[in-house]
Amino acid sequence: MWSSLFPPTCLGCGHLLRHDRPLALCSACEPEHLDLSRSPAPDGIAAPFAYQGPLVQAIVRLKFGGALALAGPLGRLLANQAEFERGWDLLVPVPLHWRRRLARGFDQAEELARWTLRHRKRRRPSQRAPELAARALRRIRSTAPQTELAADERATNVRGAFRVNPAAEIRTQIAGRRVLLLDDVTTTGSTLRACMHALAEAGAAEVGALVLLRTLD
Repeated sequence: MWSSLFPPTCLGCGHLLRHDRPLALCSACEPEHLDLSRSPAPDGIAAPFAYQGPLVQAIVRLKFGGALALAGPLGRLLANQAEFERGWDLLVPVPLHWRRRLARGFDQAEELARWTLRHRKRRRPSQRAPELAARALRRIRSTAPQTELAADERATNVRGAFRVNPAAEIRTQIAGRRVLLLDDVTTTGSTLRACMHALAEAGAAEVGALVLLRTLD
């Protein structure tokens, strides 16, 4: 049923793929230089692919073109990553500020997280999957887009911008748990580190991060 409703398609050209193909890219669109060696990374941010090629175009179309259909195949890529073998308790998407979410109509990290878990549960039905905690974090301050800032300005830009949801049930959900953050792209890691700090302050036992693409500069 799943295969007929959601056949895998190439993120680059849209052509149908074989269901056993590990990447959501056909052989013609597959980048030559996939960065598969950075998971887990020393800074706790696992990122399987370099920021280049068709995957960049797919992320841009998802975030700024409203191409929500791409969240499924992108989530499929994330679901295949070894980071999930570490047995995380919670999966927490990095949130947009509510104004940006309202303007965009969705939060791309949340959509990726939902699809990642769907694919993970389908491919590993016998394994325990982390629980989605989509509202665990809040971006309490609207910040300038990180892409518009120099590397040394990014940490300052997001410092104190994230807080754990103050609801008692959320605090209880996080305390003593192992939490995996999820986002689409990271450059300096400043946004993810700010989120990690907020979750650690709320009592998380361990916090890691998984993103699809990472710049290598």
